[in-house]
Amino acid sequence: MIPIRYILKRIRLFFIYRVLHVDDTPHRIALGVAVGVFVAWTPTMGFQMLLAVLLATLLRANKLVGIPFVWISNPVTTVPIYHWIDYHVGLTILGSQYPPPNFSKAIMVGGSWWLETWVNRIGAFWEAIWQAFMPISLGSLVVGLTCGGATYLAVRYAVIAYRRHRHRKHPHRKKLPL
Repeated sequence: MIPIRYILKRIRLFFIYRVLHVDDTPHRIALGVAVGVFVAWTPTMGFQMLLAVLLATLLRANKLVGIPFVWISNPVTTVPIYHWIDYHVGLTILGSQYPPPNFSKAIMVGGSWWLETWVNRIGAFWEAIWQAFMPISLGSLVVGLTCGGATYLAVRYAVIAYRRHRHRKHPHRKKLPL
Protein backbone atom coordinates (compact mmCIF):
# COMPACT_ATOMS: atom_id res chain seq x y z
CA MET A 1 0.00 0.00 0.00
CA ILE A 2 1.31 3.43 -0.96
CA PRO A 3 1.43 5.91 1.95
CA ILE A 4 -0.72 9.01 1.56
CA ARG A 5 2.33 11.21 2.29
CA TYR A 6 4.05 9.83 -0.79
CA ILE A 7 1.01 10.55 -2.97
CA LEU A 8 0.67 14.11 -1.64
CA LYS A 9 4.39 14.74 -2.20
CA ARG A 10 4.12 13.52 -5.80
CA ILE A 11 1.10 15.77 -6.42
CA ARG A 12 2.95 18.77 -4.93
CA LEU A 13 6.07 18.12 -7.01
CA PHE A 14 3.97 17.63 -10.13
CA PHE A 15 2.20 20.93 -9.56
CA ILE A 16 5.45 22.81 -8.89
CA TYR A 17 7.49 21.40 -11.77
CA ARG A 18 4.78 20.79 -14.39
CA VAL A 19 2.51 23.78 -13.82
CA LEU A 20 4.29 26.57 -11.95
CA HIS A 21 7.54 26.22 -13.93
CA VAL A 22 5.92 26.44 -17.36
CA ASP A 23 7.40 29.26 -19.44
CA ASP A 24 4.14 31.04 -20.24
CA THR A 25 2.03 33.84 -18.81
CA PRO A 26 0.10 33.17 -15.59
CA HIS A 27 -3.15 33.84 -17.46
CA ARG A 28 -2.46 31.21 -20.15
CA ILE A 29 -1.28 28.64 -17.59
CA ALA A 30 -4.28 29.19 -15.31
CA LEU A 31 -6.68 29.13 -18.26
CA GLY A 32 -5.16 25.87 -19.50
CA VAL A 33 -5.62 24.21 -16.11
CA ALA A 34 -9.14 25.64 -15.82
CA VAL A 35 -10.06 24.23 -19.24
CA GLY A 36 -8.75 20.82 -18.15
CA VAL A 37 -10.79 20.92 -14.94
CA PHE A 38 -13.91 22.08 -16.80
CA VAL A 39 -13.61 19.28 -19.38
CA ALA A 40 -13.04 16.72 -16.59
CA TRP A 41 -16.56 17.44 -15.32
CA THR A 42 -18.22 17.00 -18.72
CA PRO A 43 -19.68 13.59 -19.63
CA THR A 44 -17.45 13.28 -22.69
CA MET A 45 -15.20 10.44 -21.55
CA GLY A 46 -13.14 9.18 -24.43
CA PHE A 47 -13.01 12.59 -26.09
CA GLN A 48 -11.91 14.69 -23.14
CA MET A 49 -8.26 15.18 -24.07
CA LEU A 50 -9.20 16.18 -27.62
CA LEU A 51 -11.91 18.49 -26.30
CA ALA A 52 -9.47 20.09 -23.83
CA VAL A 53 -6.91 20.76 -26.56
CA LEU A 54 -9.58 22.22 -28.86
CA LEU A 55 -10.97 24.49 -26.14
CA ALA A 56 -7.48 25.57 -25.09
CA THR A 57 -6.68 26.41 -28.71
CA LEU A 58 -9.87 28.44 -29.10
CA LEU A 59 -9.28 30.30 -25.83
CA ARG A 60 -5.52 30.69 -26.48
CA ALA A 61 -4.70 28.87 -23.28
CA ASN A 62 -1.72 26.64 -22.60
CA LYS A 63 -2.64 23.29 -24.13
CA LEU A 64 -0.26 21.03 -22.23
CA VAL A 65 -0.92 21.98 -18.61
CA GLY A 66 -4.63 21.20 -18.85
CA ILE A 67 -4.30 17.62 -20.11
CA PRO A 68 -3.36 15.98 -16.77
CA PHE A 69 -6.29 17.69 -15.07
CA VAL A 70 -8.68 16.05 -17.53
CA TRP A 71 -7.67 12.75 -15.93
CA ILE A 72 -9.61 13.72 -12.79
CA SER A 73 -12.46 11.88 -14.43
CA ASN A 74 -11.50 8.29 -15.04
CA PRO A 75 -13.24 4.92 -14.70
CA VAL A 76 -12.85 5.06 -10.89
CA THR A 77 -14.34 8.55 -10.50
CA THR A 78 -17.08 8.28 -13.13
CA VAL A 79 -19.91 7.39 -10.76
CA PRO A 80 -19.07 10.03 -8.12
CA ILE A 81 -18.64 12.78 -10.71
CA TYR A 82 -21.47 12.09 -13.14
CA HIS A 83 -24.08 10.48 -10.90
CA TRP A 84 -23.54 11.84 -7.43
CA ILE A 85 -22.58 15.38 -8.36
CA ASP A 86 -23.49 16.37 -11.94
CA TYR A 87 -26.80 14.50 -12.06
CA HIS A 88 -28.02 15.78 -8.69
CA VAL A 89 -26.97 19.37 -9.38
CA GLY A 90 -28.82 19.18 -12.70
CA LEU A 91 -31.92 17.73 -11.03
CA THR A 92 -31.84 20.47 -8.40
CA ILE A 93 -31.76 23.14 -11.11
CA LEU A 94 -34.42 21.49 -13.30
CA GLY A 95 -36.74 20.65 -10.42
CA SER A 96 -39.23 17.80 -10.42
CA GLN A 97 -40.04 17.95 -14.14
CA TYR A 98 -37.35 15.34 -14.78
CA PRO A 99 -38.17 12.04 -13.07
CA PRO A 100 -35.24 9.74 -12.33
CA PRO A 101 -34.35 7.36 -15.16
CA ASN A 102 -35.99 3.95 -14.98
CA PHE A 103 -33.33 1.34 -15.75
CA SER A 104 -35.53 -1.45 -14.38
CA LYS A 105 -37.44 -1.49 -17.69
CA ALA A 106 -34.20 -2.31 -19.49
CA ILE A 107 -33.70 -5.29 -17.19
CA MET A 108 -37.30 -6.51 -16.75
CA VAL A 109 -38.63 -6.28 -20.32
CA GLY A 110 -40.15 -9.58 -21.34
CA GLY A 111 -40.98 -11.04 -24.70
CA SER A 112 -41.54 -14.31 -26.43
CA TRP A 113 -38.87 -14.04 -29.06
CA TRP A 114 -35.26 -13.43 -27.92
CA LEU A 115 -34.48 -10.73 -30.55
CA GLU A 116 -37.65 -8.84 -29.68
CA THR A 117 -36.67 -9.00 -26.00
CA TRP A 118 -33.21 -7.58 -26.69
CA VAL A 119 -34.57 -4.84 -28.96
CA ASN A 120 -37.06 -3.86 -26.23
CA ARG A 121 -34.31 -3.88 -23.60
CA ILE A 122 -32.02 -1.71 -25.70
CA GLY A 123 -34.89 0.69 -26.37
CA ALA A 124 -35.73 0.89 -22.66
CA PHE A 125 -32.05 1.41 -21.84
CA TRP A 126 -31.73 4.33 -24.28
CA GLU A 127 -34.96 5.82 -22.98
CA ALA A 128 -33.51 5.75 -19.45
CA ILE A 129 -30.22 7.27 -20.69
CA TRP A 130 -32.15 10.05 -22.43
CA GLN A 131 -34.01 10.83 -19.18
CA ALA A 132 -30.65 11.30 -17.44
CA PHE A 133 -29.04 13.25 -20.30
CA MET A 134 -30.48 16.70 -19.56
CA PRO A 135 -29.79 16.73 -15.79
CA ILE A 136 -26.24 15.39 -16.28
CA SER A 137 -25.52 17.87 -19.08
CA LEU A 138 -26.81 20.88 -17.17
CA GLY A 139 -25.19 19.76 -13.91
CA SER A 140 -21.82 19.15 -15.57
CA LEU A 141 -21.94 22.59 -17.20
CA VAL A 142 -22.68 24.34 -13.89
CA VAL A 143 -20.20 22.31 -11.82
CA GLY A 144 -17.53 22.47 -14.54
CA LEU A 145 -17.80 26.25 -14.89
CA THR A 146 -17.73 26.71 -11.12
CA CYS A 147 -14.72 24.41 -10.59
CA GLY A 148 -12.95 25.80 -13.66
CA GLY A 149 -13.44 29.40 -12.52
CA ALA A 150 -12.21 28.68 -9.01
CA THR A 151 -9.26 26.75 -10.45
CA TYR A 152 -8.35 29.64 -12.74
CA LEU A 153 -8.22 32.09 -9.84
CA ALA A 154 -6.25 29.73 -7.59
CA VAL A 155 -3.70 28.71 -10.22
CA ARG A 156 -3.17 32.26 -11.46
CA TYR A 157 -2.52 33.43 -7.91
CA ALA A 158 -0.22 30.45 -7.27
CA VAL A 159 1.83 31.07 -10.43
CA ILE A 160 2.29 34.77 -9.64
CA ALA A 161 3.17 34.12 -5.98
CA TYR A 162 5.59 31.32 -6.90
CA ARG A 163 7.35 33.45 -9.50
CA ARG A 164 7.72 36.38 -7.12
CA HIS A 165 9.12 34.08 -4.45
CA ARG A 166 11.45 32.43 -6.91
CA HIS A 167 12.72 35.78 -8.21
CA ARG A 168 13.38 37.05 -4.67
CA LYS A 169 15.20 33.86 -3.76
CA HIS A 170 17.18 33.59 -7.03
CA PRO A 171 17.43 37.08 -8.63
CA HIS A 172 20.05 35.92 -11.15
CA ARG A 173 17.65 33.46 -12.85
CA LYS A 174 15.55 34.34 -15.86
CA LYS A 175 12.48 36.25 -14.76
CA LEU A 176 9.26 34.68 -16.02
CA PRO A 177 6.33 36.94 -16.97
CA LEU A 178 3.93 38.01 -14.24
